[in-house]
Amino acid sequence: MSRPIQAYFHTENEAEDVRIKLQAYRVEQIEIGQLDEAPDRDTPLLFPIAVAGAGTIPAGVGYAGSEAGPIAATGAAAGAYLGFRTLDEAGHDKDGDGVDDRELRYALSAKVAEEQYDEVVDLIRRHRGHVAKLD
Repeated sequence: MSRPIQAYFHTENEAEDVRIKLQAYRVEQIEIGQLDEAPDRDTPLLFPIAVAGAGTIPAGVGYAGSEAGPIAATGAAAGAYLGFRTLDEAGHDKDGDGVDDRELRYALSAKVAEEQYDEVVDLIRRHRGHVAKLD
C-alpha cells in the first residue's frame, strides 16, 4: 500500500536533489512543479529538522498554524507540524510585515510505500523540505 506525500521547497534545486535521493525508495508518481503562489499560510507543514528544533519553536509539539494555539503532539518520529504563522513568530519575518520572507515556490509530490513513509519524511526534512500534513 502506498501513501501520498507532498513537500515544498524554496528552490528547484532543493526539490530535484530530493527527487534523486527518493530513487532509493519504493516511490511512484514523483512530480516536481513550480507554484504560482506559495502554500496557504494556514497549511500545516512539517518543517526541516534544522528549523523545527531551533529557535523558539518547541520540537515535538504540533500547532494548528493559526491563532487556535497548540494541539496534540504529532509523535516523536514525525516531528512537529507548524503553520507559517508560527514561523513568523520565530523570526522569519525580517521586515516585520507579518509575512514569512522565505516563500516556498516548488512542490514535490509522490506516492511512498507505507512502511517507508517516516523514513522518506525524515529524508525530505534533512534536505530542506517542508512536508504537508495530508489527511
